[in-house]
Amino acid sequence: MTPYERFIDWFADLPLKYRQDLVSEIGAYLPGVEVNPFHREFLPRFFAQLDAIKNKGIQAELGLVICLKALVQHLTKLHNAASESEAWQKEKAALDEMAKLTGSCSLAEHASAKSLHVAEWQAIAAAWKKLESDGMSDADIASSYPITIG
Repeated sequence: MTPYERFIDWFADLPLKYRQDLVSEIGAYLPGVEVNPFHREFLPRFFAQLDAIKNKGIQAELGLVICLKALVQHLTKLHNAASESEAWQKEKAALDEMAKLTGSCSLAEHASAKSLHVAEWQAIAAAWKKLESDGMSDADIASSYPITIG
């Protein structure tokens, strides 16, 4: 299985909300890929665009894999940094306190949703680290796309 195929499989296992978030974020940074998150078919269109790039040949697929790897590394780091920030922790604590003071179920649900969001991104980052070490390492990429320079 190629690193590209491993990436697609990994991506397919993510919860839908996070697939949508990552597609929107990747699409914003990946040259030649256009994403309209308001179109109901935006996930299939995104993957069709990736496949079109991949199908241009081994060099295009290698470039795509390198870009996807760099983008997902960057995005998971950003999301984890945001989830570990002091501002987020203060916001969650304030929501919890307001929920207790007011008895508001919606505030309690919002605080709980924030915790779930953080946990999901941490799980995504852990799954990404696993894929990076087994399927998308530099050695895996080099052995799957033997391109010589010179």
